[in-house]
Amino acid sequence: MQDIEIVVIRSHPLLTIAIPTYNRADYLALCMEKIGDEIDSLNKDQQCLVKLYVSDNASSDKTPDVIAHYRKRHTGAFEVVRNIENIGADKNIAQCYGAATTPYVWIMGDDDVILSGGLKKVLDVLVNDEVDILYVNNYWFNESYTDKPKLNKNHGTSSYISSLAFSRYTNVMLTFISGQIVRSGVGLNYQNQLMASNLVQLSWVLPLMREGKRFAVIQDWVVAAKGSNSGGYGLVKVFGSNLVKITNDLLQGKPEIARAIQNGTIVNFFPGFIFEFRKGASKFSDQDMSAGLKEAFGDNWRYYVFLAPLMWLPLFAANYYNVLLKVFRRLFRSVLV
Repeated sequence: MQDIEIVVIRSHPLLTIAIPTYNRADYLALCMEKIGDEIDSLNKDQQCLVKLYVSDNASSDKTPDVIAHYRKRHTGAFEVVRNIENIGADKNIAQCYGAATTPYVWIMGDDDVILSGGLKKVLDVLVNDEVDILYVNNYWFNESYTDKPKLNKNHGTSSYISSLAFSRYTNVMLTFISGQIVRSGVGLNYQNQLMASNLVQLSWVLPLMREGKRFAVIQDWVVAAKGSNSGGYGLVKVFGSNLVKITNDLLQGKPEIARAIQNGTIVNFFPGFIFEFRKGASKFSDQDMSAGLKEAFGDNWRYYVFLAPLMWLPLFAANYYNVLLKVFRRLFRSVLV
């Protein structure tokens, strides 16, 4: 008996890929080139599912030329907004989210890259499963996005009906805009509250975590993220006190999810930053790192295991201690987050 394939063709776009950008023309060119390659690789019906949106935050470099060049290449739905003045990163990101008229939004950092076949993997999930948040696996690169840090042995898509289980898997990465595709039109009433936090994306992510029913993770690498390309703000304040306050406030009815996000930030995120900072390689303006981290996480025992020793031990000893922490994380991940 011959199998019959049922194909559902949508007359309206399903996903907006939105890029907030400011004065990073070279990075934006690569980002948009790879998005264009991904769209070109789709069949005609799939191409109709995707809309592009770029918000140029009053760039003074060649960003308008890059956008104009790509606009000639792309024949599908494409909207460009150029702000008459720089409205700030948070407002520009929020503008990308708020402008979406499609059911889903994928806000892409202008220096990040969608990997080959990644867009099709995303559309396959969105067409077949009404998820609230779709998280895509990613890796960080410094020079070339083709320089993968290791072999990824995980493939396929994992589904979650528990927002707590999903938060324990993603934790701090829920702040990474390029790593998640989210439902549109959510949490707009929280945006002003979070506008100066450098975490405005949580104004829609956390309500979805609080009220959502279905979540998924694409285990294959879908995004390559440019590392060591941000700075100029206090990272400890943003991912310390700001993150703790925002998660506690917006997840009052789900404190276990707030705790999972905070635990993951301590265990998975800050140890690497501490080393970068101590070696003088950080671009972030954290003048009193130890005080800020203790203020944010001092009531959590993980601070005393994962952060305090790395700050106070001599650097050579901290290196050895960090190796032990990596083993500890692998063995006890379910308890730590």
